[in-house]
Amino acid sequence: MISTISDFLEEFKKNALSKIDQEEKDITHTPTIGNIFEGLTANILDKAIFKGLNLKIVNNSFIYNNDKELSDEIDCMLVIGEGINISFTNSFKYHINDVIAVFQVKKNLFRKDIEEAHNNLFSVIKLTEQRQLNVYEKTIFRDAYKCLHSKDIPTPEIKKRFTERQNTIFNYLISETVNPIRIVIGFNGYKTEYGLRKGFVEILENLTQKGKVKGYFPESFPNLYICGNSTIIKNNGMPMGMPLTNDEYYFPVLFSSNGKPMLHLLEMIWTRLSYKFSISSKIFGDNFDSELIHSFLYGKEQKISEDCLGWDYWYHPLSKAELLTPLTAIPWQPVEIDDIKCSIINVLLKQNEIDIINDKMFKKFIELKNINLPKFLKELEDTKLVYIEENKLRFLIDEPLLVAKDGKVYFGENKNLEMSTYFNLETK
Repeated sequence: MISTISDFLEEFKKNALSKIDQEEKDITHTPTIGNIFEGLTANILDKAIFKGLNLKIVNNSFIYNNDKELSDEIDCMLVIGEGINISFTNSFKYHINDVIAVFQVKKNLFRKDIEEAHNNLFSVIKLTEQRQLNVYEKTIFRDAYKCLHSKDIPTPEIKKRFTERQNTIFNYLISETVNPIRIVIGFNGYKTEYGLRKGFVEILENLTQKGKVKGYFPESFPNLYICGNSTIIKNNGMPMGMPLTNDEYYFPVLFSSNGKPMLHLLEMIWTRLSYKFSISSKIFGDNFDSELIHSFLYGKEQKISEDCLGWDYWYHPLSKAELLTPLTAIPWQPVEIDDIKCSIINVLLKQNEIDIINDKMFKKFIELKNINLPKFLKELEDTKLVYIEENKLRFLIDEPLLVAKDGKVYFGENKNLEMSTYFNLETK
């Protein structure tokens, strides 16, 4: 379903831009040009959202928080409910908790426009207030945390022992969970992914020449930049995510891609809506393949003073030829496991965790099978289906399923019917 609609939106956008180019090329009044492209964005969104959820699309409106602080004027917003109409206008004010996504719209997206969009959408981040996560936010936060850390969210006891780095990423994901999705749309501008990446990096390089600059930490970056057919995507596991690495610049902050911008937009918005309104994952279809993307910007936190952290970024250079090489999706498939791993998974299915240090039956099994324990545990963790913390082996996935077929045993996630679809299993 999502692929079909994204293809439709791509075609609609293409035809709409052609219509604007043919019929409105004599328009030179800047505000009117802005209205044209903001109207096009609203039209695209109207075709992308679900009916019956009390969702609205408003233009040239504002966001406020409990302290009555206001954002800058936002070009386009996807919101819930009626909001507060600003007297004698078609503009509105919405509480930040009622805003699903915000959009900064540009006819052309170049360096200056990217900076303007960053500053505009940063005004939304400034409204964030500390509060407890609600039920749906706890779920999306947990899934995002697992995506980036390859382990489940920490218990309060473990959280107390977090390092500064661990707390930094934890708080980053909290911020990404509670804030509206921020999207920059440039209908024209840089012609290639290479140009978009180069322009973005030049912004950061120019900023560093001024010394330490505020307002460019990972949370501050919009979730998605669309420039023609190219995109820059933020790594937050909502839905797209890449695990943290062991490198010096350990945090992959941004990726880039050269196709399917409407698909990326839909995935972000539909993911948020599916969690908030408990919409079935069937809206995403039964294609669980992983889309490949290009590495772009990595970061690490840097202590500036006793009570102030900054960020140091590293750009992953890719040539024009590398960026033009077609990216092929990785087909989803379960993990084939041997009899020994199958025995361990079966125990986990019964008791949810195994103490790899103190469980006598586990230790006896390892000795009996003459298993190299470190190697065995690494192989298990490398599947990204289980994890080890505090010497406890647990499932990382929500609905593990074992399937035996043709003399082999397979293991995988079935939360969204991945295993059932792969093996054509009947489902109720």
